[in-house]
Parts: sequence; C-alpha cells; structure tokens
Amino acid sequence: MRKAKLLIVEDDPNLLVGLRDILTLDNYQVLTAENGKQGLEILQREVEIPPDLIVSDIMMPQMDGLEFLQRVRLEDKWVRIPFIFLTAKGEKTDIQQGKALGVDDYLVKPFDADDLLLAVDAKLRRHQKISQVQEGQIHELKRNILTIL
Repeated sequence: MRKAKLLIVEDDPNLLVGLRDILTLDNYQVLTAENGKQGLEILQREVEIPPDLIVSDIMMPQMDGLEFLQRVRLEDKWVRIPFIFLTAKGEKTDIQQGKALGVDDYLVKPFDADDLLLAVDAKLRRHQKISQVQEGQIHELKRNILTIL
C-alpha cells in the first residue's frame, strides 16, 4: 500500500520545512508549494496520482489560500481531495469564511503538531472510507446491470 501523498502550501519557508519534516516523519509523502499558484501547478503536474490531502495557509502572495481552495473545488479531478487550512487567521469570521468555501478542517497557528497529525489522519481515513463505499456501490450497480442484460 502506498503512503498517502500530501500537498503543503505555505509561504513561510521555515514553517514549510517544519511541516514537511513533521509529516515525513509520520510516513507521508510530502509535496510543497510556497503559494496557491505553485500549488495549482503541482496539482496539474501530478495528474496520474494527485495528492490525497492538501494543507494550506491562507495569507500568501500571488494566490492566497481562499482562492486556491476555490480553484481546487472547481475541478472535478480535485474536488474530493480533503483540504485543511493551517493559518494565523483565527477570528470567527475567518473560520466561517473557510467553512463556507468548503474547507474540511481549519487549524489556527500557533498549532500543536499532534493536532495537525490527528486532523490529517482523520481526514484521510474518512476519505478512504468514502472511496471504498463508492467503489462498492459502483461494483454492485455493474453487477445489477449485468444481471439485467
């Protein structure tokens, strides 16, 4: 079984390296980008096996995390990728805005590494379970169609 592939989008180079190290030590394959624009470029390049989950800051140059999330959610091939904001924007209105755009989880900096790892693991397990259920439903539908024919 392959390790889960994560895309981390963060403009602070020290934090980006720290996040990469934390997640790599927890046996994740990690791709990194410094802003939403680079994040989209990586998603477009990783066509065969896209990331299993995205962790993104909000306040970044060139393309912020809010626009990045919106662009990800517009593409059918990426719409199901779990998306977590990890940001200093911790006001209630900020969190509500992220949730209104469809973010799967919202963590506020400063953060505890264990909280990040728990959120990532929980989102990946849920995503995997949903995929298994959908695959089972498709298999059942195919079987029913073949029975009719």
